[in-house]
Amino acid sequence: MSTKDVMIWRYNRAGTHYVADTVVMEEPLEIRIRFKDNAEKWVERPLSITMRTPGDDPELAIGFLFTEGMLRPEQLDKVTMGLENTVTVHVKPDTNPELEKMQRNFYATSSCGVCGKSSLDALGYTYGNLHFAEELPPLSPELITSLPQALTDRQTIFDETGGIHAAGLFDWEANLILAAEDVGRHNAVDKIAGKALRNQQASLDRHILVLSGRACFELLHKALALNIPVVVAVGAPSSLAIETAERFGQTLIGFTREGRFNVYSGMNRIHSSHLSKI
Repeated sequence: MSTKDVMIWRYNRAGTHYVADTVVMEEPLEIRIRFKDNAEKWVERPLSITMRTPGDDPELAIGFLFTEGMLRPEQLDKVTMGLENTVTVHVKPDTNPELEKMQRNFYATSSCGVCGKSSLDALGYTYGNLHFAEELPPLSPELITSLPQALTDRQTIFDETGGIHAAGLFDWEANLILAAEDVGRHNAVDKIAGKALRNQQASLDRHILVLSGRACFELLHKALALNIPVVVAVGAPSSLAIETAERFGQTLIGFTREGRFNVYSGMNRIHSSHLSKI
């Protein structure tokens, strides 16, 4: 269940009323991994606990392991749900998951993950398989401004609660391929990643990731791990998100609302027939 009904006191100009309201669910999920150790014995180890909205839990776990570089698609065997909000990712016998990547140091944290301009090099992300599709037709401004509403139209939980993040994967023609909602914006993107991997989605190097809120480093990092060349956010980007997009040649668009947007990096992918500098 993704929502819950609660009783609240609602105040407006007509007075105060005791009424029912619907809120988004937030519960902890423990992500575990099962693999063969150096002694050829099967072991199961907890990796992370995340606060999430229930739903698409297997996809969330798979996407998290993939975007954090601990698991490649061909290494996945299966995913099982346990009791008490746990999910276990089973890897194939010949797989050695890179668990040391869970030990990376976060110098400063916020609701958007890592921040602080000097931390990018220290985090050590390399994206060795990064390759965006070339010679794609430029995206029109009309197409870009249509994306947030197309995502909103699929936000069923937001319609009920008004309090949840969303992420959507679009192809180059603005067709919505995958969508996910979660109380955590990082979880929404991980759910997209997990869905793409479970569906054996082809390379995402010709796709667009749309975010219902702001764009922070962690979300750009996950998009790069998925080989997505364009990120479109309804809200503002952080300084480290901009630096990351510039460094890796990714297009980053923010404040996409009411027929307008800002391009912070990768203007080469945007149709610029009416471009002018002030």
